[in-house]
Amino acid sequence: MRISKSRRQPDLTTAPVSASPVNGAEWCDSPGAKELFGLKRSMLYELLARGAIAGCSLRKRGAVKGKRLWNCDSIRRYLQSQMERAK
Repeated sequence: MRISKSRRQPDLTTAPVSASPVNGAEWCDSPGAKELFGLKRSMLYELLARGAIAGCSLRKRGAVKGKRLWNCDSIRRYLQSQMERAK
């Protein structure tokens, strides 16, 4: 017995969905910034210290370690300004 096309189930999966750094996120971590913009962690910290880009550290009160996030829009603005300066 053949199943007609109209009765077939759509292709479904139970595989988990993983986040992608290229999905237009506002914030990314250092590996995401490297994948998106090609900037290594040391350069990101240097640009942060100069005030060229924005970042924030998420951590619990009293904790030494946390999670550093970088603002993708500020990185894009910095890169755009560098391209305009080079003209």
